Amino acid sequence: MSLRTGIDRSHVLWALLCLSLALIPHAGRFSLWLLVCFGALAAWRVAGEYALLPLPDRRHAALWVVKQLLAVAAFIAIYITYQGQLGRDAGIALLTALLGLKMLELQHERDYYVVMFLAYFLVVTNFFYSQTITTALFMLVIVVTVTAGLVRFNTSGPALGIRACMVLATRYVAQALPLMVVAFFLFPRIPGPLWGLPQDSGGAVTGLSEEMTIGHITELGVSDEIAFRVAFDGELPPARQLYWRGPVMWHTDGRSWRGGGIGDGVARPVTAEGRTYRYTVTLEPHEQRWMFGIEAVTRLDEDVRQTSDYRLLAPRPIKRRLRYTLESRVDYRLPDITPEERAAALALPPGAHPRTHELAAALRARTPADDGVITRALRYFNEQAFVYTLTPQPLLGDSVDEFLFNTREGFCEHYAAAFVTLMRAAGIPARVVTGYQGGEFNSMSDYMIVRQRDAHAWAEVFLAERGWVRIDPTAAVAPERVSLGINEALPQQRLLPMLDAGSAAANAWRQVANAWDALNYGWSQWVLGYTPKRQRQLLDDAGLEDWDYGTLVITLTLALAALMLGLAFLVLRQRSERGDPAVIAYRQFCRKLARAGFERLPFEGPNDFARRVCRERSDLAADVLLITDTYTAIRYAGAKLSRTRLSELVTEFTANR
Repeated sequence: MSLRTGIDRSHVLWALLCLSLALIPHAGRFSLWLLVCFGALAAWRVAGEYALLPLPDRRHAALWVVKQLLAVAAFIAIYITYQGQLGRDAGIALLTALLGLKMLELQHERDYYVVMFLAYFLVVTNFFYSQTITTALFMLVIVVTVTAGLVRFNTSGPALGIRACMVLATRYVAQALPLMVVAFFLFPRIPGPLWGLPQDSGGAVTGLSEEMTIGHITELGVSDEIAFRVAFDGELPPARQLYWRGPVMWHTDGRSWRGGGIGDGVARPVTAEGRTYRYTVTLEPHEQRWMFGIEAVTRLDEDVRQTSDYRLLAPRPIKRRLRYTLESRVDYRLPDITPEERAAALALPPGAHPRTHELAAALRARTPADDGVITRALRYFNEQAFVYTLTPQPLLGDSVDEFLFNTREGFCEHYAAAFVTLMRAAGIPARVVTGYQGGEFNSMSDYMIVRQRDAHAWAEVFLAERGWVRIDPTAAVAPERVSLGINEALPQQRLLPMLDAGSAAANAWRQVANAWDALNYGWSQWVLGYTPKRQRQLLDDAGLEDWDYGTLVITLTLALAALMLGLAFLVLRQRSERGDPAVIAYRQFCRKLARAGFERLPFEGPNDFARRVCRERSDLAADVLLITDTYTAIRYAGAKLSRTRLSELVTEFTANR
């Protein structure tokens, strides 16, 4: 056994492993040239370690110049790639390039510490893009690996293997977790992210927009991505009443529908009756301002705006997971229509949909009442050979006429657009409403999951005696879509079509999926969604409502200091040197060296002391290194070596000249 005097091959490979693991999640975020360059630099360093290529040090002046030129080229390439913009992406790309170059000069202990500590920071950069629980777990593994590398670097000889280093590093990280949890929950929170870097703009999108073209929402019908989660205070509304209102479409060019302009005013009071449902929505980021609530929302958070057509809008585009609380009643009446809204709700493109106009005239001829026209129109959808499907035939020519009289195959947007067009042709104000319908209840954690596949479109018509009334023409064709959900309406689109819905395997898979989603929901609520408001609520529940943030900081600092002192006392007590045979033997060893003129200095550790003795007395090097390695392995690495053997080595040792 011998003491390490520099960087050996295993340390270089370990450092490369840590950096590579930390960069894996970034692989899809950076330009390919950056990853290729980092891989080439890492390969160069490994080849140099095996003496296959020279390294760019002072002994190879030309290669040293090449390394400097590579650094300059990296700066220029990153500047061009990111168009001179400072921020998250450019900063992490620059850090990656510099770490690749730093590996080429990894030759001394100081270099190793710099690389490994920067590896810790590289781990943190992954949270700039993703804060999911899977990301956190993967980063935790990397932190343990980096820590294990530092443990092994500070251990002499092979007494502590890779497995032992990982176990010891895991213990160190586990000991730090309680302090981390206490600091997380009690340290004063600040609104928004801790770092002032751009938010991720590539997150999940709802797919709903101010424009609805036939075929667009159809694509969302097969997506299992989560749009939002809902936790109800008490009983849930019936499934057929779970209409999550989103964008409202007023204008059409004959094929596409869009909002804008109309309906942007201040919401008028809603006449509501029956049970009040209170619930909290956790909305996934979608880069738009739309928020979703059950029709009709009667009470909302102060930072939520409700428009005159009863959309819910956030103050700014939603780029991070958003949590808000609403109250709704499903028995309601929307107020009167304005002249401007009536004109918009009756407008149709000139000359468009001639056959639809003929059908509307026929319906109106049979009954003068608007209610009667609506009833006959729904009966038309129900009695004719209409099919609810995710794969309708393409619509050529006039899309509404083609759908109503020829293909008769469509998804919710086909039925909503065609019905609203038919109502307007009959002189009844109507508009298209998009959003989500239904949801899946997760019994593992008592909340509801609304997925992208639950995206839906329906109609609203205005009746003089009732105001705006929701009409869902899809329910006339596929009533199970509204009462049971899209999974029942389209069983062939289930997540696991190879499993029978009632089989034990399908039920087991569903339980596993629910458990995993419940875990993610808890993570989003208590980690990602732990805002200053939630922290204040937690303190109030703990009876600390009178504490301000200054008092909290002081108290937390004193508590952590007391905890650290207590832990230090326990550690020192457990490692008491009194009566330890290894310590007694090593003291005897030091006394023998002192008599030979080598007094151990107060600041010298066993390894440093051994190096000094070996430099001046090479004849003692073998015995000094063996005794020192054995002592440090027993004392600091926890190796299960014989203390009796150490005593025998010290007894046999002599430092006489």
